[in-house]
Amino acid sequence: MISLSAWVLVAIVLVVVALAISVGATISRARRLDRLHQRIIASREALSRLLLRRASEASLLAQTAPFNGGGAEVMRDVARSSIHDDGDQLTTDGLDRRTTASRRGDRVEVAARLERASALSRAIRDTLTPEVRCSITSDPQAAARLEALDATCYRIELTRNVHNVDVAGVRALRSARMVKLLRLAGRAPIPEPIDFDDDTHIGGRGY
Repeated sequence: MISLSAWVLVAIVLVVVALAISVGATISRARRLDRLHQRIIASREALSRLLLRRASEASLLAQTAPFNGGGAEVMRDVARSSIHDDGDQLTTDGLDRRTTASRRGDRVEVAARLERASALSRAIRDTLTPEVRCSITSDPQAAARLEALDATCYRIELTRNVHNVDVAGVRALRSARMVKLLRLAGRAPIPEPIDFDDDTHIGGRGY
C-alpha cells in the first residue's frame, strides 16, 4: 500500500511538471508571436518613413545635381508623385488594426503605392549611372545629397528584408498545431510580406 502511494505521488508530480512545461511553452509562444507582430508593425512604420525620405532626397538631388539628359526629370517626377501620396499603408492584411472594409478599399491604393516605390527604384537605378555619379562628386552639395540618398536606399532594403523575415517567422509559428488549437495569435490577421523593387545598385554605405 505504501509502495502504491509512492508511485501515485510520483505520477502526480510528473503530471504537474508536464503541465507546467506545457503551460510555459504555450506562454512563451504567445509572447513570441506578440513580439513578432509588434516588430512587423514597427518595421512597416519605419519603412513608410524611409520611402518618403528617399523620395524627398531623390527630388532634391534631381534639382541640384549636374545631370545630362532627361533622367533627372524622370527621377524628380516619380519622386514627387510619392511625396504627394498621403497614405502610408504598405499591405492589406490589416495587422495595423484597420477594419476589413478598409482593407478591401485600400487594395488598389496599396498596389499603386508599391508600384510608385518600384518606379522610383528603377528611376534611381537608371539615372545614377557610374558616369553621372562621378560628375556629381564634383559638387560638394550634390555629393552630400547623393550620399544621403544612398544611405536611405540601403536602409529601405535592410528594413524590408527584416520585415519579410519576421513575416515568414510568424507564418511558420502560426502554422503549428498548438498555436492554431489554442488560438495563441488571438484575432491578429496573418501578416503579408511587402514586395516591391528596392534594388537601386547604388554602392552606398553597406553595399
